[in-house]
Amino acid sequence: MAIHASGDRAEAVRGIRVPALVVHGDSDPLIDVAAGRRTAQLIEGSELLIIPGMGHDLPRQIWPVLADAVGKVAGQAGPGAG
Repeated sequence: MAIHASGDRAEAVRGIRVPALVVHGDSDPLIDVAAGRRTAQLIEGSELLIIPGMGHDLPRQIWPVLADAVGKVAGQAGPGAG
């Protein structure tokens, strides 16, 4: 309910200008994977990671994949970024 109550965030998301990783499960029962795809489209240069079988959680078995993806995107920021 909170997501729907907060309204459209597209303009704010379009303004993100840092390396970004959008992570979404393809089995999320709360937010359709299309929303993750849309978020990634709105953030110029972002990476999209869709996790097969993942719902609206971050199960321990995907942590290594997630850590690798975060490391890759963080590396794009370059030395001294942040």
